[in-house]
Amino acid sequence: MNRRQFLRSSAAAGVVALVGGPSVVRAADGDVLLGFVGDLLTDRDDPDEAYAPVRDLLAAPDVLFGNLEGPYSDKPRSVPSAGLALVPPARNLDVLSRVGFDVLSLANNHILDGGREAMLENRQRLHEQGVSTCGAGGSLEEARAPAILEAGGVKVAYLAYASVFPRGYEARGSLAGLAPLRAHNFYQDLIDDAYTPGADPRVSTVPDKADHDNLAADIAAAKEQADLVVASFHWGDHFKAHHLTDHELRTARLCIDLGVDIVVGHHQHVLRGMEWYRDRPVFYGLGHFVFDVRLDRWPEEMVAAMPVLDDDADYYGVAPRRGWPLMPLHPEARMTALGYVKLAEGAPSEFGFVPCRLNPDGAVRAVDPETPEGREVVDYVDHGCMSQRLNGRVDTSSYVEIAGHRGVRIRRPFGPIGATRE
Repeated sequence: MNRRQFLRSSAAAGVVALVGGPSVVRAADGDVLLGFVGDLLTDRDDPDEAYAPVRDLLAAPDVLFGNLEGPYSDKPRSVPSAGLALVPPARNLDVLSRVGFDVLSLANNHILDGGREAMLENRQRLHEQGVSTCGAGGSLEEARAPAILEAGGVKVAYLAYASVFPRGYEARGSLAGLAPLRAHNFYQDLIDDAYTPGADPRVSTVPDKADHDNLAADIAAAKEQADLVVASFHWGDHFKAHHLTDHELRTARLCIDLGVDIVVGHHQHVLRGMEWYRDRPVFYGLGHFVFDVRLDRWPEEMVAAMPVLDDDADYYGVAPRRGWPLMPLHPEARMTALGYVKLAEGAPSEFGFVPCRLNPDGAVRAVDPETPEGREVVDYVDHGCMSQRLNGRVDTSSYVEIAGHRGVRIRRPFGPIGATRE
Protein backbone atom coordinates (compact mmCIF):
# COMPACT_ATOMS: atom_id res chain seq x y z
CA MET A 1 0.00 0.00 0.00
CA ASN A 2 1.50 3.36 -1.04
CA ARG A 3 1.25 6.59 0.96
CA ARG A 4 -1.86 7.89 -0.80
CA GLN A 5 -3.66 4.57 -0.53
CA PHE A 6 -2.91 4.57 3.18
CA LEU A 7 -4.24 8.11 3.54
CA ARG A 8 -7.42 7.18 1.75
CA SER A 9 -8.04 4.10 3.83
CA SER A 10 -7.29 5.86 7.09
CA ALA A 11 -9.53 8.82 6.20
CA ALA A 12 -12.24 6.59 4.72
CA ALA A 13 -12.40 8.85 1.66
CA GLY A 14 -15.45 8.57 -0.58
CA VAL A 15 -15.88 8.25 -4.32
CA VAL A 16 -16.40 11.10 -6.77
CA ALA A 17 -19.98 11.47 -7.97
CA LEU A 18 -22.34 14.02 -9.46
CA VAL A 19 -25.36 14.40 -7.23
CA GLY A 20 -28.55 16.39 -7.50
CA GLY A 21 -31.62 15.49 -9.47
CA PRO A 22 -32.98 11.98 -9.84
CA SER A 23 -29.75 10.17 -10.69
CA VAL A 24 -26.19 9.87 -9.49
CA VAL A 25 -23.49 9.70 -12.20
CA ARG A 26 -20.28 8.26 -10.81
CA ALA A 27 -16.83 8.97 -12.15
CA ALA A 28 -15.88 6.54 -14.89
CA ASP A 29 -13.22 3.93 -14.27
CA GLY A 30 -9.79 5.26 -15.24
CA ASP A 31 -10.59 8.90 -14.48
CA VAL A 32 -7.92 10.76 -12.51
CA LEU A 33 -8.73 13.38 -9.89
CA LEU A 34 -6.24 16.19 -9.26
CA GLY A 35 -6.62 18.40 -6.18
CA PHE A 36 -5.39 21.96 -5.62
CA VAL A 37 -5.30 24.39 -2.71
CA GLY A 38 -3.65 27.77 -2.29
CA ASP A 39 -1.26 29.06 0.36
CA LEU A 40 -0.27 26.87 3.32
CA LEU A 41 1.23 28.28 6.51
CA THR A 42 0.89 26.18 9.67
CA ASP A 43 2.18 27.63 12.95
CA ARG A 44 0.68 26.09 16.10
CA ASP A 45 1.39 23.64 18.91
CA ASP A 46 -0.65 20.89 17.24
CA PRO A 47 -0.38 21.42 13.46
CA ASP A 48 -2.56 18.39 12.66
CA GLU A 49 -5.60 20.04 14.25
CA ALA A 50 -5.70 22.67 11.48
CA TYR A 51 -6.39 19.97 8.88
CA ALA A 52 -8.35 17.47 10.98
CA PRO A 53 -11.84 18.44 9.66
CA VAL A 54 -10.75 17.86 6.02
CA ARG A 55 -8.44 14.84 6.26
CA ASP A 56 -10.85 12.75 4.20
CA LEU A 57 -11.18 15.48 1.56
CA LEU A 58 -7.41 15.88 1.23
CA ALA A 59 -6.98 12.12 0.82
CA ALA A 60 -9.43 11.89 -2.09
CA PRO A 61 -7.42 13.30 -5.06
CA ASP A 62 -4.91 11.11 -6.84
CA VAL A 63 -2.43 14.00 -6.61
CA LEU A 64 -2.76 16.91 -4.17
CA PHE A 65 -0.99 20.27 -4.76
CA GLY A 66 -0.50 23.32 -2.56
CA ASN A 67 1.77 26.35 -2.11
CA LEU A 68 4.24 26.22 0.80
CA GLU A 69 4.01 29.84 1.92
CA GLY A 70 7.32 30.22 3.70
CA PRO A 71 10.11 28.15 5.26
CA TYR A 72 10.01 26.27 8.56
CA SER A 73 13.06 26.71 10.74
CA ASP A 74 14.22 27.01 14.35
CA LYS A 75 17.31 28.95 13.25
CA PRO A 76 16.21 31.37 10.52
CA ARG A 77 18.75 33.61 8.81
CA SER A 78 16.74 36.01 6.68
CA VAL A 79 18.17 37.40 3.46
CA PRO A 80 18.73 41.20 3.50
CA SER A 81 15.65 42.05 1.41
CA ALA A 82 13.22 40.08 3.61
CA GLY A 83 10.34 42.08 5.03
CA LEU A 84 8.18 40.80 7.86
CA ALA A 85 9.22 37.18 8.06
CA LEU A 86 6.84 34.22 8.21
CA VAL A 87 8.95 31.39 9.63
CA PRO A 88 7.07 28.79 11.71
CA PRO A 89 9.01 26.35 13.92
CA ALA A 90 10.59 23.51 11.97
CA ARG A 91 8.33 20.77 13.39
CA ASN A 92 5.26 22.29 11.68
CA LEU A 93 6.51 21.33 8.22
CA ASP A 94 5.97 17.60 8.64
CA VAL A 95 2.17 17.89 8.86
CA LEU A 96 1.91 18.45 5.11
CA SER A 97 3.08 14.96 4.23
CA ARG A 98 0.90 13.48 6.97
CA VAL A 99 -2.30 15.05 5.63
CA GLY A 100 -1.68 14.04 2.04
CA PHE A 101 0.15 16.67 0.00
CA ASP A 102 2.04 15.13 -2.92
CA VAL A 103 3.59 18.22 -4.52
CA LEU A 104 4.24 21.74 -3.22
CA SER A 105 5.19 24.97 -4.94
CA LEU A 106 8.02 26.84 -3.19
CA ALA A 107 7.78 29.88 -5.48
CA ASN A 108 6.36 32.69 -3.33
CA ASN A 109 7.21 35.93 -1.57
CA HIS A 110 8.06 34.33 1.80
CA ILE A 111 10.09 31.26 0.83
CA LEU A 112 13.45 32.88 1.68
CA ASP A 113 12.22 34.62 4.84
CA GLY A 114 14.34 32.17 6.85
CA GLY A 115 17.28 32.24 4.44
CA ARG A 116 18.46 30.09 1.56
CA GLU A 117 19.68 27.32 3.85
CA ALA A 118 16.23 26.96 5.47
CA MET A 119 14.51 26.74 2.09
CA LEU A 120 16.93 24.09 0.86
CA GLU A 121 16.61 22.10 4.11
CA ASN A 122 12.80 22.18 3.83
CA ARG A 123 13.00 21.08 0.21
CA GLN A 124 15.22 18.13 1.09
CA ARG A 125 13.08 17.14 4.08
CA LEU A 126 9.92 17.16 1.98
CA HIS A 127 11.58 14.99 -0.65
CA GLU A 128 12.59 12.49 2.05
CA GLN A 129 8.94 12.35 3.15
CA GLY A 130 7.73 11.61 -0.38
CA VAL A 131 6.54 15.14 -1.21
CA SER A 132 7.75 16.59 -4.52
CA THR A 133 8.54 20.29 -4.90
CA CYS A 134 8.83 22.81 -7.71
CA GLY A 135 9.52 26.52 -8.09
CA ALA A 136 12.67 26.89 -5.97
CA GLY A 137 16.00 25.16 -5.62
CA GLY A 138 19.74 25.43 -5.24
CA SER A 139 20.12 27.07 -8.65
CA LEU A 140 17.98 28.66 -11.33
CA GLU A 141 18.02 25.38 -13.24
CA GLU A 142 16.67 23.49 -10.20
CA ALA A 143 14.03 26.16 -9.51
CA ARG A 144 12.73 25.92 -13.07
CA ALA A 145 12.67 22.13 -13.16
CA PRO A 146 9.22 20.46 -13.06
CA ALA A 147 8.05 18.01 -10.45
CA ILE A 148 6.71 15.00 -12.34
CA LEU A 149 4.19 12.64 -10.74
CA GLU A 150 2.13 9.81 -12.15
CA ALA A 151 -1.50 9.00 -11.43
CA GLY A 152 -3.68 6.48 -13.21
CA GLY A 153 -1.07 6.04 -15.91
CA VAL A 154 -0.95 9.81 -16.60
CA LYS A 155 2.35 11.66 -16.10
CA VAL A 156 1.73 15.17 -14.74
CA ALA A 157 4.44 17.86 -14.73
CA TYR A 158 4.13 20.70 -12.21
CA LEU A 159 5.90 24.01 -12.88
CA ALA A 160 5.86 26.90 -10.38
CA TYR A 161 6.85 30.57 -10.55
CA ALA A 162 6.51 33.70 -8.44
CA SER A 163 5.60 37.12 -9.78
CA VAL A 164 5.28 38.74 -6.33
CA PHE A 165 8.40 38.56 -4.14
CA PRO A 166 11.14 40.74 -2.58
CA ARG A 167 14.06 41.60 -4.81
CA GLY A 168 16.84 39.11 -4.30
CA TYR A 169 14.60 36.07 -3.70
CA GLU A 170 15.00 34.95 -7.32
CA ALA A 171 17.46 32.19 -8.19
CA ARG A 172 20.35 33.32 -10.37
CA GLY A 173 22.79 30.92 -11.97
CA SER A 174 24.10 28.73 -9.15
CA LEU A 175 22.53 30.93 -6.43
CA ALA A 176 19.59 29.32 -4.61
CA GLY A 177 16.18 30.95 -4.84
CA LEU A 178 12.81 30.86 -6.56
CA ALA A 179 11.80 30.69 -10.21
CA PRO A 180 10.76 34.23 -11.19
CA LEU A 181 8.14 35.36 -13.67
CA ARG A 182 8.40 39.12 -13.45
CA ALA A 183 6.56 41.94 -15.16
CA HIS A 184 7.21 45.67 -14.86
CA ASN A 185 4.52 48.18 -13.94
CA PHE A 186 3.56 51.04 -16.24
CA TYR A 187 1.38 53.80 -14.75
CA GLN A 188 -1.08 56.01 -16.65
CA ASP A 189 -3.61 58.61 -15.55
CA LEU A 190 -7.03 57.11 -15.02
CA ILE A 191 -8.60 59.56 -17.49
CA ASP A 192 -6.65 60.20 -20.67
CA ASP A 193 -7.76 63.79 -21.27
CA ALA A 194 -7.80 65.12 -17.69
CA TYR A 195 -5.38 65.92 -14.88
CA THR A 196 -6.19 63.80 -11.82
CA PRO A 197 -3.48 64.46 -9.20
CA GLY A 198 -3.51 61.89 -6.42
CA ALA A 199 -6.09 59.61 -8.03
CA ASP A 200 -5.28 55.95 -8.42
CA PRO A 201 -3.68 55.36 -11.83
CA ARG A 202 -4.33 52.70 -14.39
CA VAL A 203 -1.64 50.05 -14.12
CA SER A 204 -0.51 47.93 -17.03
CA THR A 205 2.44 45.59 -17.10
CA VAL A 206 5.29 44.78 -19.46
CA PRO A 207 6.53 41.16 -19.30
CA ASP A 208 10.14 40.56 -18.35
CA LYS A 209 11.54 39.05 -21.55
CA ALA A 210 14.12 36.74 -19.99
CA ASP A 211 11.65 35.29 -17.51
CA HIS A 212 9.00 34.74 -20.14
CA ASP A 213 11.50 33.14 -22.52
CA ASN A 214 12.41 30.76 -19.69
CA LEU A 215 8.73 30.03 -19.09
CA ALA A 216 8.18 29.10 -22.74
CA ALA A 217 11.26 26.86 -22.72
CA ASP A 218 10.17 25.20 -19.47
CA ILE A 219 6.71 24.42 -20.82
CA ALA A 220 8.16 22.92 -24.00
CA ALA A 221 10.57 20.77 -21.97
CA ALA A 222 7.82 19.66 -19.56
CA LYS A 223 5.60 18.62 -22.47
CA GLU A 224 8.40 16.34 -23.65
CA GLN A 225 8.53 14.64 -20.24
CA ALA A 226 4.87 14.38 -19.28
CA ASP A 227 1.36 13.85 -20.64
CA LEU A 228 -0.12 16.88 -18.88
CA VAL A 229 1.41 20.15 -17.61
CA VAL A 230 0.26 22.23 -14.62
CA ALA A 231 1.63 25.77 -14.19
CA SER A 232 1.39 27.48 -10.79
CA PHE A 233 1.86 31.22 -10.16
CA HIS A 234 2.16 33.35 -7.03
CA TRP A 235 0.70 36.59 -8.37
CA GLY A 236 -1.97 39.28 -8.08
CA ASP A 237 -3.01 42.29 -6.00
CA HIS A 238 -3.92 41.14 -2.49
CA PHE A 239 -5.28 44.56 -1.49
CA LYS A 240 -8.39 44.21 -3.68
CA ALA A 241 -11.23 41.73 -3.94
CA HIS A 242 -11.95 39.90 -7.22
CA HIS A 243 -9.57 42.10 -9.26
CA LEU A 244 -7.34 40.39 -11.82
CA THR A 245 -4.33 42.22 -13.21
CA ASP A 246 -3.45 42.17 -16.89
CA HIS A 247 -0.38 40.12 -15.91
CA GLU A 248 -2.54 37.32 -14.49
CA LEU A 249 -4.93 37.19 -17.44
CA ARG A 250 -2.20 37.46 -20.06
CA THR A 251 0.06 34.89 -18.40
CA ALA A 252 -2.65 32.28 -17.80
CA ARG A 253 -3.83 32.38 -21.39
CA LEU A 254 -0.29 32.50 -22.78
CA CYS A 255 0.58 29.35 -20.84
CA ILE A 256 -2.38 27.47 -22.29
CA ASP A 257 -1.51 28.75 -25.77
CA LEU A 258 1.97 27.28 -25.21
CA GLY A 259 0.58 23.89 -24.16
CA VAL A 260 -0.14 24.06 -20.42
CA ASP A 261 -3.22 22.07 -19.41
CA ILE A 262 -4.07 23.59 -15.98
CA VAL A 263 -3.18 26.99 -14.49
CA VAL A 264 -3.31 27.56 -10.73
CA GLY A 265 -2.89 30.94 -9.02
CA HIS A 266 -2.46 31.95 -5.39
CA HIS A 267 -1.15 34.79 -3.15
CA GLN A 268 -4.22 37.08 -3.12
CA HIS A 269 -5.54 35.59 0.19
CA VAL A 270 -9.14 35.89 -1.03
CA LEU A 271 -10.67 33.70 -3.72
CA ARG A 272 -10.65 34.74 -7.37
CA GLY A 273 -12.70 33.71 -10.37
CA MET A 274 -12.18 30.63 -12.54
CA GLU A 275 -12.60 29.98 -16.24
CA TRP A 276 -12.21 27.65 -19.17
CA TYR A 277 -9.79 28.84 -21.84
CA ARG A 278 -9.33 26.69 -24.95
CA ASP A 279 -10.90 23.77 -23.06
CA ARG A 280 -8.37 24.09 -20.25
CA PRO A 281 -9.14 25.17 -16.64
CA VAL A 282 -7.75 28.24 -14.89
CA PHE A 283 -7.95 28.82 -11.13
CA TYR A 284 -6.93 32.49 -10.89
CA GLY A 285 -6.67 32.45 -7.10
CA LEU A 286 -7.39 29.73 -4.55
CA GLY A 287 -6.66 31.99 -1.57
CA HIS A 288 -5.07 30.33 1.43
CA PHE A 289 -6.17 26.98 2.79
CA VAL A 290 -4.51 27.17 6.22
CA PHE A 291 -2.78 30.41 7.13
CA ASP A 292 -1.59 30.87 10.70
CA VAL A 293 -0.24 34.40 11.04
CA ARG A 294 1.30 34.72 14.49
CA LEU A 295 1.46 38.44 15.21
CA ASP A 296 3.15 37.61 18.51
CA ARG A 297 6.24 36.75 16.42
CA TRP A 298 6.31 40.21 14.82
CA PRO A 299 8.01 43.30 16.33
CA GLU A 300 5.97 44.36 19.36
CA GLU A 301 6.02 48.05 18.50
CA MET A 302 4.70 47.34 14.98
CA VAL A 303 1.77 45.25 16.22
CA ALA A 304 0.96 47.81 18.93
CA ALA A 305 0.62 50.49 16.25
CA MET A 306 -1.92 48.46 14.26
CA PRO A 307 -5.61 49.21 14.77
CA VAL A 308 -7.73 46.30 15.96
CA LEU A 309 -10.43 46.04 13.29
CA ASP A 310 -14.01 44.82 13.29
CA ASP A 311 -15.42 42.74 10.47
CA ASP A 312 -16.90 45.76 8.72
CA ALA A 313 -13.49 47.37 8.13
CA ASP A 314 -12.83 47.55 4.39
CA TYR A 315 -9.10 46.78 4.55
CA TYR A 316 -7.45 43.75 2.95
CA GLY A 317 -4.02 44.10 4.54
CA VAL A 318 -2.77 42.60 7.80
CA ALA A 319 -4.30 43.97 10.99
CA PRO A 320 -5.63 42.26 14.15
CA ARG A 321 -9.26 41.14 13.91
CA ARG A 322 -11.33 40.64 17.04
CA GLY A 323 -11.92 36.95 17.75
CA TRP A 324 -9.51 35.72 15.06
CA PRO A 325 -6.09 35.35 16.70
CA LEU A 326 -4.50 33.45 13.80
CA MET A 327 -6.25 35.24 10.93
CA PRO A 328 -5.50 39.01 11.01
CA LEU A 329 -7.00 39.50 7.56
CA HIS A 330 -10.26 40.62 5.94
CA PRO A 331 -13.34 38.46 6.69
CA GLU A 332 -13.45 37.40 3.05
CA ALA A 333 -10.08 35.68 3.63
CA ARG A 334 -11.92 33.18 5.85
CA MET A 335 -13.45 31.63 2.73
CA THR A 336 -11.37 29.12 0.80
CA ALA A 337 -11.72 26.05 -1.41
CA LEU A 338 -10.25 22.81 -2.58
CA GLY A 339 -10.10 22.98 -6.35
CA TYR A 340 -10.38 19.81 -8.39
CA VAL A 341 -9.78 18.79 -12.00
CA LYS A 342 -11.06 15.51 -13.33
CA LEU A 343 -9.11 13.95 -16.19
CA ALA A 344 -10.70 11.70 -18.77
CA GLU A 345 -8.41 10.02 -21.28
CA GLY A 346 -5.53 12.15 -19.98
CA ALA A 347 -7.14 15.57 -20.50
CA PRO A 348 -9.24 17.88 -18.28
CA SER A 349 -12.91 17.00 -18.64
CA GLU A 350 -14.38 18.81 -15.63
CA PHE A 351 -13.24 21.20 -12.92
CA GLY A 352 -14.60 23.06 -9.94
CA PHE A 353 -14.20 23.32 -6.19
CA VAL A 354 -15.42 22.21 -2.80
CA PRO A 355 -16.24 25.33 -0.73
CA CYS A 356 -14.44 25.57 2.60
CA ARG A 357 -14.12 28.00 5.48
CA LEU A 358 -11.63 28.73 8.23
CA ASN A 359 -12.74 28.63 11.86
CA PRO A 360 -11.67 31.25 14.42
CA ASP A 361 -9.02 28.78 15.61
CA GLY A 362 -7.61 28.60 12.06
CA ALA A 363 -8.77 25.05 11.28
CA VAL A 364 -10.26 24.54 7.82
CA ARG A 365 -13.53 22.70 7.11
CA ALA A 366 -15.66 21.95 4.08
CA VAL A 367 -19.07 23.64 3.90
CA ASP A 368 -22.03 22.41 1.90
CA PRO A 369 -23.03 24.67 -1.02
CA GLU A 370 -26.69 24.49 0.05
CA THR A 371 -25.96 26.05 3.47
CA PRO A 372 -25.66 29.83 3.98
CA GLU A 373 -21.93 29.48 4.71
CA GLY A 374 -21.36 27.40 1.62
CA ARG A 375 -23.55 29.54 -0.59
CA GLU A 376 -21.52 32.61 0.40
CA VAL A 377 -18.33 30.96 -0.87
CA VAL A 378 -19.98 29.80 -4.09
CA ASP A 379 -21.50 33.24 -4.76
CA TYR A 380 -18.18 34.93 -4.00
CA VAL A 381 -16.35 32.89 -6.63
CA ASP A 382 -19.18 33.36 -9.13
CA HIS A 383 -19.02 37.13 -8.62
CA GLY A 384 -15.31 36.95 -9.33
CA CYS A 385 -16.06 35.18 -12.59
CA MET A 386 -18.72 37.70 -13.65
CA SER A 387 -16.98 40.91 -12.51
CA GLN A 388 -13.81 39.98 -14.42
CA ARG A 389 -15.75 38.78 -17.48
CA LEU A 390 -14.26 35.31 -17.36
CA ASN A 391 -15.44 32.34 -19.38
CA GLY A 392 -16.66 30.54 -16.31
CA ARG A 393 -19.75 30.44 -14.10
CA VAL A 394 -20.46 28.33 -11.06
CA ASP A 395 -22.95 25.58 -11.89
CA THR A 396 -25.28 24.73 -9.00
CA SER A 397 -27.77 22.67 -11.01
CA SER A 398 -26.04 19.53 -9.70
CA TYR A 399 -23.21 18.90 -7.30
CA VAL A 400 -19.94 17.02 -7.25
CA GLU A 401 -19.30 14.75 -4.29
CA ILE A 402 -15.72 14.20 -3.14
CA ALA A 403 -15.15 12.13 0.00
CA GLY A 404 -18.70 12.87 1.11
CA HIS A 405 -18.34 16.65 0.65
CA ARG A 406 -20.37 18.41 -2.03
CA GLY A 407 -18.74 20.80 -4.46
CA VAL A 408 -19.61 22.70 -7.63
CA ARG A 409 -18.45 22.62 -11.23
CA ILE A 410 -17.38 25.52 -13.45
CA ARG A 411 -19.33 25.68 -16.70
CA ARG A 412 -18.56 27.53 -19.92
CA PRO A 413 -21.16 30.30 -20.37
CA PHE A 414 -19.70 31.56 -23.65
CA GLY A 415 -18.51 28.32 -25.24
CA PRO A 416 -14.81 27.93 -26.06
CA ILE A 417 -12.65 31.05 -25.76
CA GLY A 418 -9.94 30.87 -28.40
CA ALA A 419 -9.47 27.81 -30.52
CA THR A 420 -10.17 24.53 -28.79
CA ARG A 421 -7.24 22.28 -27.92
CA GLU A 422 -6.75 18.89 -29.48
